[in-house]
Amino acid sequence: MTASSLWQHLGFRRLYLSSASFVLGTQIYQLALPLIFYELTRSAAVMTSVRAVELLPNLLLAMFIGVWVDRIDRGRWARRAMTGMVALMGLQALLLPQGAQMLPLMLPCTFVLMALNYLYGICRMGLVKEMLPETLLLPATGQLTVLSQVAAVIGPAIAGALVGWQLSLGLWVPMAALLLAAALLRGLDLPERPFVAAGFWQDWRAGVRVLRSNRPLWHLTWLVVLINGSTGVVEVLFLFRARDELGLPPATLGLLYAMAGLGGIAGGLCCSRLRVRFGLGRLMVLGLALEAVSMLMLAWASALPALVGALTLNSFAIVTGNVCVWGFRQESTPGPFIGRISGLTGSIFKLVMPLTLLLSGQLAADQRLGGLLSACAAAQLLTMLAMRFSAVYPVR
Repeated sequence: MTASSLWQHLGFRRLYLSSASFVLGTQIYQLALPLIFYELTRSAAVMTSVRAVELLPNLLLAMFIGVWVDRIDRGRWARRAMTGMVALMGLQALLLPQGAQMLPLMLPCTFVLMALNYLYGICRMGLVKEMLPETLLLPATGQLTVLSQVAAVIGPAIAGALVGWQLSLGLWVPMAALLLAAALLRGLDLPERPFVAAGFWQDWRAGVRVLRSNRPLWHLTWLVVLINGSTGVVEVLFLFRARDELGLPPATLGLLYAMAGLGGIAGGLCCSRLRVRFGLGRLMVLGLALEAVSMLMLAWASALPALVGALTLNSFAIVTGNVCVWGFRQESTPGPFIGRISGLTGSIFKLVMPLTLLLSGQLAADQRLGGLLSACAAAQLLTMLAMRFSAVYPVR
């Protein structure tokens, strides 16, 4: 089968349209939320704390959500997850007039909202695995990642404009996009999945055994822990540097991210061809080197063209790596275990991110942001060396 067969599949086309609306809404929300908190508090520590809270559901609950997703109607629960996210965004929008005083209520809302976001994400991975043959899994992963990057181009520009106009619009507009995404998933025709009535913990242990037996994926999982530890910190600290040190307004910052998102689109479109040429392991090593260079540029550049170039390179490297990781996980995981493996690896992927975000938020008050961003670049280079000598490197 060829990649063109992907677009002949009715179920994938419907999932793609639903995903388009979902990722646009979430991209607007994910940039609007930290900008809203910055406008309310002017604090890097608060911004990093919010980002850490967003990651906690992934870290604490993903491995359990994955077991559950292997037992449920994934299409129905994907819609329910999006509906719950809409309700919580509406609550956050209603709390905004209270200003900084609403933080104690906003943080629990953010935790539950991101748990539902992750439930949707694992359901969607399961839907792709259910409806497509193995030969189309990497092209499908690439196309969905490109879709996310197109939203990453449009979303930040919209988010910056909305927050600059009225803070609450950064929440109301994503709500409408998610409602549309849920409606598009209705009536999705899926093959029947046999249900195995095993115990919850028995299923969980079986997932752990499958993951441990896949040596390249097991090594890759722990390498992604290190990669994410640096990448997440850079994302938040550069946002703070852009607003605090460089004085870029929200609208300009949104346009900056939108232009840089073109690098992510390029990475998603050409990742399959690059993997054929270099192999998965070598491509990921190259991507980490490029990401480290882009981090150094983000640490010290001040001119807008240099910042656009740095963010473009950073986006290209991150997306290429993500497509490789997610595609290989889909390819190398048996269908009945995709929820559990996605959940287990998802929890491990974010293992150190809350700690590094909280620590970097505290250090940002006393240390030069350029030095902290440079330290992240050094950490990425060390991870690149570890990747070179892991079981991932020989994978084609």
